[in-house]
Amino acid sequence: MMRFSRSPESERFVRSLSKAYAVFLLLALAAVPAFAIAYVHFFQDPTLHFEHHGFHEVAIGVSLLQGALIAYVTFHCYLRSKETFLYWLTLGFLGFTLVYGWHGVFTRLSDDHMMLFILFGPASRLVMAICLLIGLLSYGRDDESALELKPNSFWWAAISVFVVISIIVSLVAFSPWAIASRWLMELAAMGVMLSCAVIIVMRRINSPLMTVYAISVVFFAQSSIAFMLGTAWNHQWWLAHAIFAVGFMALSYSVIQGFLTTGSFSKVYSQAELFEQLRAEKERADDALLKLRNAHEELEVIAATDSLTSCANRRGFENSAQIEMERSKRSGAPLSFVTLDLDHFKQINDQHGHTIGDQVLIAFVGLVKKSLRPSDILGRIGGEEFAIILPDASLDDAVTMTERLRQMIEFELFTIEDRTINLTVSFGVSQFGVDGDDYDALYKVADHRMYRAKELGRNKVVSNEQS
Repeated sequence: MMRFSRSPESERFVRSLSKAYAVFLLLALAAVPAFAIAYVHFFQDPTLHFEHHGFHEVAIGVSLLQGALIAYVTFHCYLRSKETFLYWLTLGFLGFTLVYGWHGVFTRLSDDHMMLFILFGPASRLVMAICLLIGLLSYGRDDESALELKPNSFWWAAISVFVVISIIVSLVAFSPWAIASRWLMELAAMGVMLSCAVIIVMRRINSPLMTVYAISVVFFAQSSIAFMLGTAWNHQWWLAHAIFAVGFMALSYSVIQGFLTTGSFSKVYSQAELFEQLRAEKERADDALLKLRNAHEELEVIAATDSLTSCANRRGFENSAQIEMERSKRSGAPLSFVTLDLDHFKQINDQHGHTIGDQVLIAFVGLVKKSLRPSDILGRIGGEEFAIILPDASLDDAVTMTERLRQMIEFELFTIEDRTINLTVSFGVSQFGVDGDDYDALYKVADHRMYRAKELGRNKVVSNEQS
C-alpha cells in the first residue's frame, strides 16, 4: 500500500507554491474592477442613463456616515498608538468626508450646474490620495521614543484646509478650467493611489492589513479610470462609484481590525514568528489529541468486543440494544430481539476439547454474521449463548429471518482440524414494545422462549408462550 509522508522538501515546495498562488489571487482580486470597467465600456451603450437624485443622495449620505465613522475610529487608533501613519489616515478619511459631502449637497443642481456637482468627486479622491501617500511614506519609520500626539491646532488647521479646498473647487466649477480640472484631478488621484501601491510592493510591507490597504488604493485608482471613461449618470459612472465604495469598505475593514487588536497598523501582526510558533504548537497538540482520541476509540471497541469471536460482548451488546430501543421509540420502527444457544455444546468440548470448541464458536459467529443485515447486531452473552438485535423487524419478520438462520446452521458442516462437526441452535424471539419496554424485560422474554425451544426438543424457534 502506498504511504504518503511529509518531508521538509515537500513542505518548502508547498509553502512556496502557496505563497505564489496567494500573490496570484491578490493580483486577480485587484484586477477585477478593470474587467468590469472594460465590459461596460465596450459592451454597454454609454448613452444609457440612470438619473435618480434621491437614490444618489441616499448613497452619498451612507458614504458620508461611513467616512465619518471610520475617521473617528482611525482617530482613536491614532490616540492609542500615536503613529504618524494613522494621523494621516485619519486626515484622509476626514478630508474625503468633508469635501465629498458637497457632491451630495449639489445633486439636484446637476442639470443646471453639472461641473459644480461633478468636481467635488475627484477633489475628494485627490485629497484622500495625498493624505494616504504622505501617511504611507511615514509607515513604520516613527521613532517610538519620540512619539507624541498632534495638538488640537493641527486638526483645526487641517479642517480649515479642507474647507478652503471646497471653496476653491466651487469657484473652479464656474471657471473655463472646470472640465480640464476634472481630468487633472482624476489623473492625479489615480497616479497617487497607484504610487501608494507601488511603495507598498517596493518596501515589501507584508502586514495583512497593509495588503488590504494596497488592494484598496488599486481599487481607488481604477475608480478614477471609470470616472474618466464615464459621464454623469451613465452606467460607467455608477460602476465607478461602486468600485470606490468596495475599496473604501475594504480599507475601513482593515482599520476596524487594527482598532480591535492593538490600535496600530504596523504592530497588529508584527509578532508573526509567535503566530507561527503557535500554529506549530497547535498542530502538534491537534496531532496528539487525534492520537489520544483514536486510542480512546480503540479502547472502547476493545472493551465492547468479545476477544474470542470479535462480535459484541455482553456490555457492548447491551449498549447497542439501549441505543436501538431509543431509536425505535423516536421513530416508531419495530425492533426485535433474539437469544440463541448452541445445542449440546458441552458435548463438543468434552469430545473434541476446548480448543476445538473455541474454533467452532468462531466459525459459528462468522456464519451468522454473513446471514445478518448490516444493521443487525450480534453479541455473545456468555459461553455458547448469543443474542441478536434486529432493527426495523417485527416479530413475524424476526421469526422468518431466524428460521432461515436456524436451517442454514443445521445443514452447515463445520470442519475444524479435519473434524466435521454439526450444530443445531435453539432460538427465542421477542419484540420491543410488545414483550417488554426495556432491555431486561425483552431479554427475559426471549431467554425464556429460548429455553422453551430446548424443552420442545431443541433446534427450534419459539416466538410466543403457546409454542
